Amino acid sequence: MASFYIPLTGLNADSTALNTIANNLSNMNTTGFKSQSVNFSDLFYQQVGSAGSGDPIQRGSGTQVSSIETDFSNGSPNTTNVDTDVALQGNGFFVVNDGGTNLLTRAGNFSLDTNGNLITANGLGVMGYPATKGVVDTNAPLTAIHIPEGEIEPPSATTSFGMTATLDSAADVGSSIAGKVQVYDSLGSHYQATVTYIKTGINAWSYNVSMPDTLPANSSTTAGVTKVTYSFGSGGTATVDSGTNLTITGANASGMSTTITAPAVTPNESAATYAADLTTALANAGIPNVTVAVSAGGQLTITGTGISTNGSVIQDPAASANASGSLSFDSSGNLTSPATNVTGISFAGLSDGAANMNLTWDLFGTSGTGNLSQVNQTSAVSNTAQDGHASGGYREFNISSDGTVTATFTNGNKLNVGQLALGNVANLQGLQHMGNGDYATTLASGAATIGVSGTAGLGTMQDKALEASNVNISAEFAALIIAQRAFEANSKAVTTFDTVTQETINMIH
Repeated sequence: MASFYIPLTGLNADSTALNTIANNLSNMNTTGFKSQSVNFSDLFYQQVGSAGSGDPIQRGSGTQVSSIETDFSNGSPNTTNVDTDVALQGNGFFVVNDGGTNLLTRAGNFSLDTNGNLITANGLGVMGYPATKGVVDTNAPLTAIHIPEGEIEPPSATTSFGMTATLDSAADVGSSIAGKVQVYDSLGSHYQATVTYIKTGINAWSYNVSMPDTLPANSSTTAGVTKVTYSFGSGGTATVDSGTNLTITGANASGMSTTITAPAVTPNESAATYAADLTTALANAGIPNVTVAVSAGGQLTITGTGISTNGSVIQDPAASANASGSLSFDSSGNLTSPATNVTGISFAGLSDGAANMNLTWDLFGTSGTGNLSQVNQTSAVSNTAQDGHASGGYREFNISSDGTVTATFTNGNKLNVGQLALGNVANLQGLQHMGNGDYATTLASGAATIGVSGTAGLGTMQDKALEASNVNISAEFAALIIAQRAFEANSKAVTTFDTVTQETINMIH
């Protein structure tokens, strides 16, 4: 009977509306959730006659759910201070992968798996563009974003250095000033490279680049005999400068503890000559049974009974000819010679066994302006720069507003490791809800267009924050009252038709 069927369609449609509202309210605290609303439409009509004017007389057959629309407006971003959380504001979705198919999501409550890959709360891989040596390639295929947690960034040897310096045009001939810059070898050991400027005449200076190498001490004691070894550079040809502060302690002939400071080292004195000088100093201090020797492999070895050492020995690695030269300035104090950066500065025989260092001294900036100048004021070095770094362990990462993922290491170096990708579709209402905040594209939605934040109308990201649900509780309660009243009205129609039917049956009987 139509009288029962029509309100039944209303009850079914109102039940769907109530379920949708309940789902919205239950997801008020779901990250990135988008609320939905139900739209109704009337069913087909049956013509039961026509009016005298020929107008059709039609009887409706009830209602149906015509669509359930999703509100894709932004939820508010809430700060969480969790590194792996990302809030998306504006158009688009994060791109995630279930192992074979890319899906879309607004839920940025990510975490890291055991391999350091960024994943969603339900274990899907977060996709983005890869980076090679810190450079993101947005033309490459999407890949899982990997965070180098627990990894070590390898060292990078210094290949160029520079310093900004002003030299005193009024300085006396023979006056000098030194500028220092920290540089790194291929194993990540650091050194203080020193550029010494010496006034040689009017508008003329000489320079010398040196790089003292502090030698680590290897000490061992067997049966009371202590052996301390300092490994010089390869070949035993390295020289020692006056930076040594080595002390040796031992018992003299009377058994009293005696400490001597290693003798001053003549600049560029050979290791063998220095060993002889040190032997003499020990003998003069009356410390017996101590020998100092230099092996063919470049090792300075101090051996004795009951001795100890403190401090270090410093060597000068063998430098190339380009490590020294002359500088000329014009009458305005501008550097005229050399006219280009100094290349081919090398240091060989490093004590840690690293590769020879090959350096370029950047005398000129990118604009062609000289980094050195001569003026009538006290000489000074105001700034230094170099391009190497030591190795470093992973410390943390952050995600910028354009989705670039940057890892920070304990050496202070920052390295881009990828960039989060965003996707969007032409028809948002055509997306298929997959649960867990994920959406799949369909023929109705169209294929996803992939890009990066801030381009092609895509939104921006906020690190250490999450997008809240966009459910409006006030609007949902208002819709709940309307749906409830409609359900009650249709229920009343059913009971009314039941009463009428019963009265009709009673009339027959």
